[in-house]
Amino acid sequence: MKTLKLKDGDICFENGELQMVEGDAELAQSVEMILRTSLGEFELDEHVGLDRSNILRKQFDQEEAQYDIINAISQEERIASVESVNFLMDKESRSLAVHVKMTKEDEETIEIGGVDLA
Repeated sequence: MKTLKLKDGDICFENGELQMVEGDAELAQSVEMILRTSLGEFELDEHVGLDRSNILRKQFDQEEAQYDIINAISQEERIASVESVNFLMDKESRSLAVHVKMTKEDEETIEIGGVDLA
């Protein structure tokens, strides 16, 4: 599959040309977009995105947040399973990022990291 390349949620241009992305980079971008979208936020399909209620609550529960992330990633049909979910929490800046290792349908692994969740 081939689609527009996004950088920080914006369409990417280089040297005045619209950039495209395909293969594993496109799949990684698709998963990142699911994780960056709050469940119910996308009006055309309110079932797309990540339920952030367990991530944004005062007492962070890593197990529940992991479950929500795995559930959100399962929306991408080309991902067979999620192997690991690691959180990078910075209490001082009140930020939370995630690194995820997944197995694709063809049994190859793919990783994304530094996806900001909060």
